[in-house]
Amino acid sequence: MKIKGKIKKIGLGLGTVGTMVVLKANSVLAETVTIDSNGGKIRESAVGKGIFDMAQDVSGTLRWLIPVVSIPFILWFLFKMFSGEEQEQPRYKKKLITTLIIVMATTLVTVIINLIMGYFG
Repeated sequence: MKIKGKIKKIGLGLGTVGTMVVLKANSVLAETVTIDSNGGKIRESAVGKGIFDMAQDVSGTLRWLIPVVSIPFILWFLFKMFSGEEQEQPRYKKKLITTLIIVMATTLVTVIINLIMGYFG
């Protein structure tokens, strides 16, 4: 009974938001932005430069920060796996694998962000 009420509230909220978006979409006027070889007006604006620089700084910092921060965790999980009891080994092995996957995924994301930002630079 409670789930049906929650689903109805979510559906009503989504319907209201959808209606507002459809009504507002017709009244939006957009200015055409010409694309030049250097990124156009958006890239030359102060906001565009700031977002570009911020994205490069954040992704560059995360590229080295995440692996460095994860090294103590990896070493701790290895230590606990090899020196702990047999019942705890699968738990720490699972944590180690999760940590390694997170490090690889975040490093891949930062590389992709830098690659994409390279096209706009």
